[in-house]
Amino acid sequence: MAVGDLALLVATIMGVYSLLAIGLNMHWGDTGLLNFAHAAFFAIGAYTSAILTTPPETGLLANRTVGASFPIFVGIGAGTTLSAVAGVLIAVTSVRLEGDYLAMVTLSFAELIRLVIHNEGWLTSGAQSLKGIQRPLEGSVPIRYDLFYFLVVAAVVAVSYLVFRRLAESPFGRVLHAVREDEDVPLALGKDTTWFKLKSFGIGAAIAGLAGGLWAHYVYALTPNMFLPSLTFTIWAAVIIGGAGSHLGAIVGTVFIVGIRQMTRFVPNDVPFAEDLPYIRLVVIGVLLIAVLYYRPYGLLGDRERMLAGSQEGPD
Repeated sequence: MAVGDLALLVATIMGVYSLLAIGLNMHWGDTGLLNFAHAAFFAIGAYTSAILTTPPETGLLANRTVGASFPIFVGIGAGTTLSAVAGVLIAVTSVRLEGDYLAMVTLSFAELIRLVIHNEGWLTSGAQSLKGIQRPLEGSVPIRYDLFYFLVVAAVVAVSYLVFRRLAESPFGRVLHAVREDEDVPLALGKDTTWFKLKSFGIGAAIAGLAGGLWAHYVYALTPNMFLPSLTFTIWAAVIIGGAGSHLGAIVGTVFIVGIRQMTRFVPNDVPFAEDLPYIRLVVIGVLLIAVLYYRPYGLLGDRERMLAGSQEGPD
């Protein structure tokens, strides 16, 4: 693979994962919600868009009987919407939980979605790949298609960043920050904190669904193994390194993590320890995470006041 092709591939993956990090940052950085179901929202967006834009499979080995041929923008919009609905539904049943309990419920939901995708072959092709996913405007753009798709993803990331930063600075965002720091304060001021949490979950899940749609129409084929819990923990690492509460930090953290993960995949096999690269990659990410937490506990671009809130060093 040429260097330019590799750079575009990695940059596009960085963009898709940045959307995931922005959504998770709304949950954790803005609202203080421990969400471990982000891979599920990503999967819902990806599979919804893929199913709605590809016809049912045919042939002796085919088992998917559900499909359509809607335009790609319809599929991505439906995937984004369904992910938001899923986020609200899981929040309705669990948003009153705190800490580890919320984390366990959301992680269980993510595994439930992945197992449904794996086992319901009539809908998702099951363990087989859901193939033949079309790319938007392929063959109709005057520039290299990989460059075109990267520019589309980059534009979506830029708009999403501006929207989420504006939300964080709005009265809505200030209530979320109050919920994050001490939920009793907005409650005492008459705010329905449960309703704000539901909206936070829905919006963050929606952006993850949008990322899933963009991913599906980039990779041509989907398998359940793309949406393992490790994906959620990768995005968590990106948000922690970038700084919880900073949407720009979430993007920067994603660039660090995805850069390490993707660039090491193209190391030649004759390099010493090449067969151990998957483990070395995790070690490098772990060391980077520890170093950031040690020297900048609030992340590269995080909010120091957020970290100190409620501590003896923080504001009264």
